[in-house]
Amino acid sequence: MSFLATPSYPQQNVPGGEPTQRHGFNPYADNGGSIIGIAGDDFLIMAGDTRHTAGYNINSRTERKVYRLGEESSLVLATVGFGADAKWLADTMKRAVDVCFPRLSMMKDFKFQHNLKDMTVSAAAQFLFTILYGNRFFPKYAYCILGGLDKNGKARLFSYDPVGSYSKEGERRAAAGAASSLIVPFLDNQVEFKNQYVPGTQGMTERPVEYLPLEKVEMLVKDAFTSATERHIEVGDGLQMVIVSAQHGVREEIIELKRD
Repeated sequence: MSFLATPSYPQQNVPGGEPTQRHGFNPYADNGGSIIGIAGDDFLIMAGDTRHTAGYNINSRTERKVYRLGEESSLVLATVGFGADAKWLADTMKRAVDVCFPRLSMMKDFKFQHNLKDMTVSAAAQFLFTILYGNRFFPKYAYCILGGLDKNGKARLFSYDPVGSYSKEGERRAAAGAASSLIVPFLDNQVEFKNQYVPGTQGMTERPVEYLPLEKVEMLVKDAFTSATERHIEVGDGLQMVIVSAQHGVREEIIELKRD
């Protein structure tokens, strides 16, 4: 048989006569955790838990899922899914100086080419789409939420699937990861005001959507993760919150969550 020829393996038959696959290749793993992004008028909060799992095993209790993309930039990336792909995406977006192949960081390279102070949030959103879509034939198993402030100080938020699909108009809220099926309906109700009605209208007039204050959004994020840890074993240990504000800059908080 030629070296390049595909080897043939005998099929293993089962009592029903159906052949079963004896060989397979799966390069992905789901390492658990969840992420949230909520945009206000002039601020946004990106958050993720710090638990890293493999099935029922906890690999790490301090694995962060939210990354700043530059010390002088308002851009923040949250990513969850396969831990290796998530870190690769974060490193690619940051493009720090590589030991083997020294080069300018992505942010500095963008400033040099476009003569801008910082990469804009819309340009970063398009850049992340290009990375994900460029790997569509062997996708990076990672769900991403990208946020930042535009040139007018307004918050912009974008969420992505593993092949790069996203809305260029942005979103008010986004969630991904193991507990997203629990968190998304909560955010729909509390941020988008779905199924909320103006008091006294007998459920006839929907409550108009409006931006929430920062303190309210912080409380919603904490409540969402506290509830998720009670229902989902792949979420817990710690809550990492990165708050980006036009008035107060960027700050980060780590809050303890349920550890069992």
